[in-house]
Amino acid sequence: MNMKTLLGTAAGLMVATGAYAADLPGEAAPVAVDYVKVCDAYGKGFFYIPGTDTCLKMSGRVRSRVVYQDGATIDPVTGKDTDSVTFKTDARVQFDARSESDLGTVRSFFGIKLDKGNIVADDAFIQVGYLTVGKMGFNADVFYGDTAAIYGVFDQSSTGIQLMVDDLGGGFYVGAAVQSSDTTVSKWTPTVWVDGRSAELLYSGRIGIKGQSWGAFDVSALYQTFDDQSTGYHDTFAVRATADLKLLDKLSTRITGAYVDYDIDSYASIAGALKYQATDALAVYAGVAGSFWDKSDDTINAQIGADYALSKGLILTAEVNYLTDGGQNLNNKTSYYGNTDDSWSAMLKLTRNW
Repeated sequence: MNMKTLLGTAAGLMVATGAYAADLPGEAAPVAVDYVKVCDAYGKGFFYIPGTDTCLKMSGRVRSRVVYQDGATIDPVTGKDTDSVTFKTDARVQFDARSESDLGTVRSFFGIKLDKGNIVADDAFIQVGYLTVGKMGFNADVFYGDTAAIYGVFDQSSTGIQLMVDDLGGGFYVGAAVQSSDTTVSKWTPTVWVDGRSAELLYSGRIGIKGQSWGAFDVSALYQTFDDQSTGYHDTFAVRATADLKLLDKLSTRITGAYVDYDIDSYASIAGALKYQATDALAVYAGVAGSFWDKSDDTINAQIGADYALSKGLILTAEVNYLTDGGQNLNNKTSYYGNTDDSWSAMLKLTRNW
């Protein structure tokens, strides 16, 4: 028997043996694996849920910070401002699912956050084409850093309905919404109207342009109604304009102006912030804002900070904020910010985004 015949015989025996083993009783056939596939129809981060035509994106953030606050609170015994050092950790996770239908894109969004030791649900809504129903919030951030929204009236979230047309061409969009104002029981099950009370609603509208080489611009307005007999609040009217501009290749700015009328008082605000991307890893920013009341004390807020990317998604932030006496609230007795003297704070924060 020559070498060629020997090799052919061995190969035949191996095939026969493999076929016989595959048919042995009790041996389960291997299950086909449905690998996750990238979905690029809605931007980065989406993938197809296996076995469906729905695209899902999961994103989130965990951040931990230490803050030194000068004049953070008023001691109830001495009546003097006290300094403090605090640690804080918070987190959030968001789920964004989208698919196409005869009615247009169907989107469902849900967010959860951990803050002050409590796990709470954030915004949750269903969007079909131009129509959105569910719990939605305004975007009121002005500065680039960690400072909370300056205009509290624009920083609300409640259940309602929104109509947004965003394909007018040239980046233009227009929209309007109606949401509940009464969130004393729950933002998830707000009371809009009961017998013997006026309906408490938040009407809002917005028009703008986005996706331009120079940046974006929008104007928004809201009118909020209350039943004075049950809540003691007064109707509120507010309008705001915001511009996000690309000044240079690495320099951008955000400018915001607003007017708010609380019926028993009103104020005008203006804020501006700059951000410079010095390197791929380092960005520095600064901002200043002022709110000027008709009957209460004016408020000035200033900020400076820097972000440094230690690695992709891992950012170290150093930030300093300064706030004047905080202004008085509508009854002209106590401050919005807990004190009646100027204060400042310094923060060091580590953030992990994904």
